[in-house]
Amino acid sequence: MDMKPLDTEIDHHTAKFIVGFIALSLASLTDLLTPGVSISSISLSYHLSDTARNVFVGALCVISAFLWSYNGYSLFQAVLSKVAAVAVAVVAFFPCDCFAGRGVEGAAAEFTMVGVVHTAAAISMFVILAIFCWLFYLRAKGKGSKEAKVRGLIYRACAVVMLGAMAAQLLDILGWVDFSGITHRLTYYVEATGLMAFGIAWLTASRMLPFITNEDERIKIELSAS
Repeated sequence: MDMKPLDTEIDHHTAKFIVGFIALSLASLTDLLTPGVSISSISLSYHLSDTARNVFVGALCVISAFLWSYNGYSLFQAVLSKVAAVAVAVVAFFPCDCFAGRGVEGAAAEFTMVGVVHTAAAISMFVILAIFCWLFYLRAKGKGSKEAKVRGLIYRACAVVMLGAMAAQLLDILGWVDFSGITHRLTYYVEATGLMAFGIAWLTASRMLPFITNEDERIKIELSAS
């Protein structure tokens, strides 16, 4: 029997759903895969466990590949997504300088420089992802349905949460606010919060979730060939 194949391409809605799910789960997975250690940063898992490192790098590579393939709705969004894709890849392949200052002086200096690149890429990544949330908000704002308005509120909240998390990290780095009395895992919580906001925004943008998507807009995954 001549069977028709399923669709040969994954559209950007399905990809957004997959990437959103990965972003939501990455912080928890890396924490669980480093047993006995309360990691102070998601990136620290790179150095503590082979499995955690593979999950960390693999997840970021998937996100980077999607962002590279995503063009959005304008040339500006297409360029922005490519820059974000490179930033995510750099975060994956240039590990944090979590142990800077240990070992011989030359090795510590080299590792610290790699860590600077890692940090700059992470900041760029979160800033661009926050911008995308705001662009999603503006697009949803232009639609008249109540579901679109709810999506707009979610996008705006996610953008604010990302920027707020980065602001908290900046205040700590500059020494303007001391969070040590509250937690010694500030960086982990900042990264986890940013990733969760990113994941929620892109799951919402997938238009696969009920209640916040009009029936005529909702995308459904077809499991059988037509």
